Amino acid sequence: MEVIDRYIYAATQRLPEQQREDIKRELQSLIEDMLEERIPTGQASKEDVESVLLELGPPNELAAKYRGYERYLIGPMLIDAYLTTLKIVLASIVIGLTAVFIIDTFLSHSGKLDPVTSYLGSLVTGAAQGFAWVTVVFAWMEYRQRINIAGNGSRNKAWRPSDLPLIPDAKLKIKRIRPILSIFFTIAVMVICLYLTDLLGIWRYHDGVLVSVPFLDNDVFRRYWPLLWIVAAFSITKQIARIIVRYRSSKLLAFHIVMTIITTMLVCIMLSDQTLWNPHFVQDLTASNLMPAEGNNFKTLVSTWPRVKEWLINAIVLFALLNIIRESLAWYRTKSSPSPITQKKPLV
Repeated sequence: MEVIDRYIYAATQRLPEQQREDIKRELQSLIEDMLEERIPTGQASKEDVESVLLELGPPNELAAKYRGYERYLIGPMLIDAYLTTLKIVLASIVIGLTAVFIIDTFLSHSGKLDPVTSYLGSLVTGAAQGFAWVTVVFAWMEYRQRINIAGNGSRNKAWRPSDLPLIPDAKLKIKRIRPILSIFFTIAVMVICLYLTDLLGIWRYHDGVLVSVPFLDNDVFRRYWPLLWIVAAFSITKQIARIIVRYRSSKLLAFHIVMTIITTMLVCIMLSDQTLWNPHFVQDLTASNLMPAEGNNFKTLVSTWPRVKEWLINAIVLFALLNIIRESLAWYRTKSSPSPITQKKPLV
């Protein structure tokens, strides 16, 4: 019966992922045996199934018995998402800082150990900060989850099988690869903004010397670092929610839309600051012999450079709008498509 599937699903979701299939089969067999003992012949009724599930107890207590322990900082409902997010964040930090070290070493042509020691220090500091940030976020989520359970009186209320949540439709499941790549991309952008700002521009070798003309004013850009951290935190939190929930829903879609709008607005506010952009970009290009001081190309650059900011903001807004439309359509299609009807065999 459906209520048995819901019970097994609710119990196994609180266990480590590698144990779920084995315990699922074990619980299925256990419930069938208990029903056969009660009703040796004939079809089990809804009341019989409910009586067996009441005897087994609430799914969270049953899951705790299988685990063998109950105290934790991050509970079984979040531990898989926590470990996945932690691996992504740490791997992204290591890859990003390693790329910065390689580029810096290539550009400096220095045989000193200063870049190596700086790289190792940044690696340890970045990994520690990433670990602390992810752990604090998930510990807070676990705390809020316990507060909600205590607030609605779930611990003191007598449990009934009818309280079991529905099993999510498999069509609504979100592939993990997309939020994983989004988190990696966000951290990669942050590493570039924090360590490779000077390379955000036009550069090439001229007479054996690297000539670079940055797009941004670095002094002004550093003042926006706190805003960048906020944008990155919102972006990663949005993807963490997708990893935790794992299934599309109207609430998750609304959360995705709100977070996308907030991050887009913050980025546009930053980019709309005229002082953020290098005011001497065209002059620096000509002074570095990267652009002739006359001709059609020079006139085109002079006329288009002031409008680059507007084009970039429009592109970001368009990208955010397309992202919202894509997610909305994905949810609508899976929600509106009919679910396949499967016939279940009787338990006894």
